[in-house]
Amino acid sequence: KLEVRIRKYENLPEDSEFGHEKYRAALTESLMSQDEDEVSVQGKKTGRFVSHAGTYRSDLMSRFLAAVDEAADPHPPPRFTARVKGDSKELPLLAAKKIENRARRWMVSAEWLAREENKKYDSPSFILDNGRAWGDPKDPEEMLAGQKRVKEQKRVIAAKKRVKIEEMEAKKKENGTKK
Repeated sequence: KLEVRIRKYENLPEDSEFGHEKYRAALTESLMSQDEDEVSVQGKKTGRFVSHAGTYRSDLMSRFLAAVDEAADPHPPPRFTARVKGDSKELPLLAAKKIENRARRWMVSAEWLAREENKKYDSPSFILDNGRAWGDPKDPEEMLAGQKRVKEQKRVIAAKKRVKIEEMEAKKKENGTKK
């Protein structure tokens, strides 16, 4: 599904409002809708998937993905499994270690995020700021690199303090044994 969407994104019409690179961040596995087998009234699989988007998606994110899905696939696979749109589901945002797998603010509904039970997702482990292309002063990569630099500096300072303390304790022991 992700691979198809990437191909379609790259094949968006020239005049598409979503052709800008700033939308590319939405095309990651962690942000794709969940699919399940479609089952007929008789309880048999139909050979199609029902896609359930997360209720956390913003209107802009939904419009972006709809535009991508409407675009022609320049290299359709020999066997394609049809997907039909199902109801939205209350799905959690996924925490991700890699920056490229995290949601950006534009992708998440402000109303969804404002609900008490969803406020826990309003952290950099789940959602990053949009970046310069969206008018932010810095890209998420720059902000996180700065945080890592500060963390490393603190680690170095703590290590130096440990060495000084150990040296002081060693001198105390040395002076204490001479008495």
